[in-house]
Amino acid sequence: MELSKWINSNYLTPEGIADVRESVKAKPTMKYCVLDSFFLPERIDAIIAHHATLKFNEAADRTGHDMVILPYDGAVKWADGNDVGAEFYFAEEVKEYFCYLLNRLKPPGASVELKLRWHKPHATGFWIHSDSVWRSIVAIMYFNKNWKASDGGLLQLWRPDEASYDKSTIFDNIRSDQRLDFLNENQRLKTNTPGGGWPSHWPHQSRDMILVDQIVPAYNRLFLCDLDADPTFHSVTPSCDKIRTGFVYWLNNQSQPNFKGK
Repeated sequence: MELSKWINSNYLTPEGIADVRESVKAKPTMKYCVLDSFFLPERIDAIIAHHATLKFNEAADRTGHDMVILPYDGAVKWADGNDVGAEFYFAEEVKEYFCYLLNRLKPPGASVELKLRWHKPHATGFWIHSDSVWRSIVAIMYFNKNWKASDGGLLQLWRPDEASYDKSTIFDNIRSDQRLDFLNENQRLKTNTPGGGWPSHWPHQSRDMILVDQIVPAYNRLFLCDLDADPTFHSVTPSCDKIRTGFVYWLNNQSQPNFKGK
């Protein structure tokens, strides 16, 4: 598989790749980058056209391993070899490329898991969680043309704070049907019940979480992140009256624990 048949050439030149790698190195804790106009126009539009023909399962996206309905508002179709884009999604070259951009080695036994995602209008949002239980890399691609910050659906990145601030508002036991508008209103909050991925060696006590970045889910924008470098707690704000679509790519490694933090 030739990356040049899929990816914007700006991200394939030695200079372009070096710029991305340096931007990742410069991040103090979470190691991530945001790449605009990532796919070639004809490729992203073909993927979007195919996406519009698919059927999505909300229960499959929102039901946890213990059959509890989670506070994550979305619907999913698991990608397979019949989907437009599969040649790219499951290619070894893509695994290597993503790892190289993130200044890391490909994890042993790496496998790809990819969710094609659909979010209904007025989606309620995703509660703070981490994907780092057995996943080493996450890449999120957005399909949404003319999407603005005011339309919502923002990807929020949160950093746990070792210190506790008495005036931090506490949010716990988030309901699966709860609209999470408070995510738009708090740059610092406290919780004892994150949505998942809490490192096992951290004590289960209330943690102050500090908002460090927000990413607009705009058309042909890729968010790429190393989950081994940091658990990268994240959430998604509620959205407006527009449908929101995209995909989530994970590079999984089940041979060893993912998070190797302090």
